[in-house]
Parts: sequence; C-alpha cells; structure tokens
Amino acid sequence: MTTSSDSPGGPAGPVQLNGWKEIAAYLGRSVRTVQRWEKDFGLPVRRFGVSKPESVFALPREIDAWLETVQGVNARSGAAASEPAAVQPKVSSALDPAPVRESRPFYDKGELVRVGATVVVTAAVTVGLWAGWRSWQRSTVAERTPAAAEWMIDLDSLVVSDANGHELWRHKFPRDLIHETYQGSSVMPRSILGGVADIEGDGTREVWLVAKSPGGPSETALYLFEHDGRVRWIFRPTGTVRFGTETFGPSWIVDRAFVTADPAGGAGRAIWAVLFDSALYPSSVQRLDPRTGVPESAYWSNGSITAVALDASASPPKLYVGACYNETKAGSLSVLNALNPNGSAPAELEKYRCTSCPPEAPLAFLVFPKPPRFRTLDATGPVDTIAPLADGMVGVRVRYATPDAGTTAVGVFTLDASLNPVLADSADDYLRAYDVLVGRGDVPAAAPADVDPDREFFPIRRWDTAAQRYVDVFRWR
Repeated sequence: MTTSSDSPGGPAGPVQLNGWKEIAAYLGRSVRTVQRWEKDFGLPVRRFGVSKPESVFALPREIDAWLETVQGVNARSGAAASEPAAVQPKVSSALDPAPVRESRPFYDKGELVRVGATVVVTAAVTVGLWAGWRSWQRSTVAERTPAAAEWMIDLDSLVVSDANGHELWRHKFPRDLIHETYQGSSVMPRSILGGVADIEGDGTREVWLVAKSPGGPSETALYLFEHDGRVRWIFRPTGTVRFGTETFGPSWIVDRAFVTADPAGGAGRAIWAVLFDSALYPSSVQRLDPRTGVPESAYWSNGSITAVALDASASPPKLYVGACYNETKAGSLSVLNALNPNGSAPAELEKYRCTSCPPEAPLAFLVFPKPPRFRTLDATGPVDTIAPLADGMVGVRVRYATPDAGTTAVGVFTLDASLNPVLADSADDYLRAYDVLVGRGDVPAAAPADVDPDREFFPIRRWDTAAQRYVDVFRWR
C-alpha cells in the first residue's frame, strides 16, 4: 500500500488502496460488504484492465468524500430502513385571507405607503413558504422512493430495480434494443452504456442509458431519466464538422457515455457523450448540461474515442481522452483542461486536422505506435483504458491486436505527471495473441520470442505544439 503524508511530520496515510482487501481494511468492513457498497451505493472503486480476477483500486480521498454523501451515510446505517409517512406541514396564517378593512373614501399618503408595504411583505412570505413547501415535498417524495441500484435491457425496455432486485420502473423504447450489446465486453464494457448516478448531488439517483437499436444513427440516443422513470431529456446530436476539405454529419451515432465527478468540484456529476460518424471517423466527446442535455463543450478526434477519465485533483483538473488515431493507425492520448475541454486533436496532414473546430489544443498529446510484430495489421490499435493514479500519474492500456474474443495484445504504461513514461510492460496473452495471428498468416513469424519493453513499445510519439510535428519519447530512466 503506497503511503504519503499530508503535512510535514504528519502521520502517513495511504494514497492508493490496491485490491478489495485493502479497501475493506480501510473501511473496517468485510470484502463482501464493500463490494455490495460499490454495487448498491456507488462506493468509488476503480478498475484497471480486464484481467480475471479483476484488478481494482481506490483513492482514500474519494472514499472519505463518499462517506459524507447520502449514499455513504445510507451504506453505513442501512438504506433498507423504511421512512415514516410524511406529515404535510401546516400552512402559515400568512396564507389565510386578510381581514376585511372598513371602507373609507380616501387614503392619505402615509396610509398608501403602509398598505403597499404590507402587500409586498405578505406576497414575499407567501412565495417563500410555497417554495419551501415544494422543496420539502420533493425531498420527502425522493426519500420515500426506493433508490435505483441496477438496470437491465428486456427486448425493447429498460428495467430499473432497487438494491433488493425489486423492479421500480421500466421505459419502453420504439424498437427493440440490440440486447447483446448490453452484455458488456472488453471492447464495449457495460458501464459505458448505462448507469445509475446522483447527477445533481441531491441524494436522488438518476439513470442514464445509451439506447442502441439496429436502425442506424436515427435509432441511437443518450437518455437521462429522473429517479422515478420520467424522461428528463434525450440527446440526439446534429450539426456538421469539417476535417481537411471533407464535411461530416449531421447524422451521428451516440456510441458511449461517461459519468465523472464535476471537474469544478461541485456536488453533482458530469455527463460526457461520445459520438462518431458512421464511417468511425471523426468522433467527439461532449459534456452535456445535466438539466437539458445541451452540449456545453466539444473535443474532436480523427478516430474513434474509446476511453475518458477525469483527474479532478490536478490543477487545472485534467480530462484524459483515449482514442484510435487514424493519421498513424495507433492509439492516442489527449490531455485536456477539464474546465474548457474544447478543440481537436493535432495532425501533421491536413486530411486529419479539424478545420472547423474551436481553436483550443490539448495540454498534451501522445501517440502509441504499434510494435514491429503487429505493424503489418491494418487495424488501428486504441487506448482503451485510462486510470488516473496518485501524485498526478496515470496508467494507460493500449490494445494493439484482438485476434479473437478472448485474446488481446495489450501494452501497459505508467506515465508521470508530465506524461514521461516511467513503466512499460506487456499484459497477459500478449505473446499468445501474436502466435494466433502468426498461425493465420496475418503477421510475420520473425518477431522475438520474448518481450523487451524498451524495444517493443518505444519510441512513443509526442506532439510538439511549437514545431507542429511529433517528437520521439523514450522510457524515462
């Protein structure tokens, strides 16, 4: 367990909890209990990679903040306890009709002022009491309503249930959804197609879903549902964008979505939608207004965006965007200012540059070229997992090849706060994936039988904004 100290001479504490046992020990609970807290109450546990058993970790500062939320309090006290029936508040006498005043033919100036002031004060009190009562009523109803905890797809319907598996509500779509898509895989995890989250930070749990039907772009959309199943908004992107001299849109496919902490530090959550053209090029990640579903920002890439992660502890907060990079057929990593995540990925060739996007550029941009043993493959290998770590570091997994559903060739990188590579290695099945491709004749059989990370994965390429070109980056020693 890695430790650090918040103040000189202060007691050391963990900065990262690795595995369920360390997380459970930190909370003073059993492994089974903290696993249930993550599923039912949103305990902030992170995952890195798709290995079995899964590798999980957590950041104590996020757990400490979660313990103070409604979910954290409910988890520790038991959320299944029933709430007493709500009692309607007695309305103040200020809402009662005012007594009838004896008619008088004339008012002097002072009397008019006094009457006007009385009317204004009475109206203000009435409005204030009504607004307070409505707020109290909404919060009481939310407290009486069982919290959403899980979702599933049943043919043409989204079914939402509570922590005990009892159905709360369902929403019927115009057409059947592509059921197998929602089973989840290493390429398309279930967690990026739907989820349950307290979007406003007010204790109620909303549900979001990327609806995918077989009818093409017009049949895909991102939905946000209220805690009781009412549709708050539907996001179907429109508009056009130009890369080089070619214009794309307005028909876009909503591919996936990510819900993160609010980059500005608010109590609510941020919703990011990823969309792409039907040719898988270009793509965009856009932050949506949680109240209306209207885009508040847009960042564009010349290949499919595959991963999004937020490091809210950085200054400024950083949004990491992983993608396929069509210009070099490699994985790319963009680092954006999460408070202003606009602009587009850089490119040397005009064909791959966005010529209609906002002028902002990434804070940093890396490309992970394919290792020599996979270089003859035409497919672009994406960055498919990003994990912000302690002290501004970040973990990145790059998928170079996927010869079959259960086998992938993945490179694993750790970058420091300046994005200098400090660690590189191959994941399990890396050489097995190569052997499968050799057996098919898809790649030559001349590659080494072992993996030397310095020879296999470097150089990485970094965009030099001043020179408007790439420079080679080797492993930092």
